Amino acid sequence: MTTTTQAAHPALRYIAAYKFLKALGLLLLAIVAFGFVHTPWLEATANWIAELPLRAGHGVFIRWMNELLDFGPRRFVAIGVAACIYASLFAVEGWGLWRGKRWAEYLTVFATASLIPFEVYELARHITWLKIAAIVVNVAIVVYLWRLVRRE
Repeated sequence: MTTTTQAAHPALRYIAAYKFLKALGLLLLAIVAFGFVHTPWLEATANWIAELPLRAGHGVFIRWMNELLDFGPRRFVAIGVAACIYASLFAVEGWGLWRGKRWAEYLTVFATASLIPFEVYELARHITWLKIAAIVVNVAIVVYLWRLVRRE
């Protein structure tokens, strides 16, 4: 019995790359969230956005920044910690899938499937093409890997 399935399933590398990208994005989110713990940086960012010479969508940025200004430092710390935890999970999944490890296939199936209900909830709150694409990709990953682990 082998724990490596990479040679038979090259699509695992694409899924691993997707997981690495998600981990990177979450690490960037964590850096920003931890930076916003210090209110002067958040206020400076809000002032910078308010001064941008944007026409379309400028009100959206201002409203978003006003909501961020209402967050307290604890909320930014919680966002940063959660982002680091999920980034770690995605990095472990990506590393295991890149190496073709069977445990990573199981981990990815269960971790990704467990997050789909939250993605559906977010989609129900506000539909965007990005959310639809994320759900479609994640469901495809779960179905692909589930069939892979069930077949072997």
